[in-house]
Amino acid sequence: MRLEARSIFLPLLVLAACAATPPVPSGPETSAASAGSGGTLYQRLGGRDVIDAFVATFVANVGRDPRIQLRFLFTDLDSLRAHLSAQICEATGGPCKYTGKPMKSGHVGMHIRDAEFDAMAEDLAAALKAHGIGPREQQELLAAIGSMRTDIVEAPSP
Repeated sequence: MRLEARSIFLPLLVLAACAATPPVPSGPETSAASAGSGGTLYQRLGGRDVIDAFVATFVANVGRDPRIQLRFLFTDLDSLRAHLSAQICEATGGPCKYTGKPMKSGHVGMHIRDAEFDAMAEDLAAALKAHGIGPREQQELLAAIGSMRTDIVEAPSP
């Protein structure tokens, strides 16, 4: 069985927790450096191009991480990147529409452990830092991921 994007822990897809952010107004996107403290998280991140770039780095980080890389052995990484980018875009107030599975049903039966979840969060933090994402935006994204831990991590079987 292929472990499409649902198998990826997609904690980033978690950012659905941030979906309360208002939609992005029409007009040019601003860069992370020039967005300042105002606007949606999507705008403060720098828009879709920046999200696509840090998601690509994140997926590459996960693929090289010996703590979790076997989880992604049969994963369609192109599909994963597309799903993650769309979910982050939508969840942060961007114009995209995420069409993947919800976190809980997408990860049920995968037996993901806290250490694996933490490793993936570290890989994401490294990708955000590599792309110059500001500390406030990093914190917001990582907090959203943390809020989905209970939907992704399964307690050990008795």
